[in-house]
Amino acid sequence: MKRDTTATFIGHNECYGVSKTDLQNEIKKLIEIGVTDFISGGQGGFDRLSARCVYELKNKYPSIQNHLVIPYLSFNVGDKSIYDSIIYPEGFEKYHFKAAIPKRNQYLVQNAAYAICYVTHSWGGAAKTYEYAKKKRIIIIDLCG
Repeated sequence: MKRDTTATFIGHNECYGVSKTDLQNEIKKLIEIGVTDFISGGQGGFDRLSARCVYELKNKYPSIQNHLVIPYLSFNVGDKSIYDSIIYPEGFEKYHFKAAIPKRNQYLVQNAAYAICYVTHSWGGAAKTYEYAKKKRIIIIDLCG
């Protein structure tokens, strides 16, 4: 997995304002410019919706890969069948489980060139990760307009 062909997703647990069609269209645009790997955190509604969209697009784009990055080994993965791989980053065993989640979010940003985001408010993990992505100057596709 190369950073310049990888995209991640940043968004809140509650994502009722997200159009699945809009999200899939943004994913397709990234695929058309050469993105082949999609990494997500599997935590919250936006992560699950994003991973499901990538999985469904594999029918049309079989070369794309859908990866889940877990913060700790006891993480509840849910539907494993939609992922091509589950990544447990090296060194994460040293983090307390509450510290592992923000570290996982940083890992997602550090290993992607693009982020599709749905961040509607300025508090919480998604907002912190969004600010980190802006600081790291990755390309942000903002679904909030």
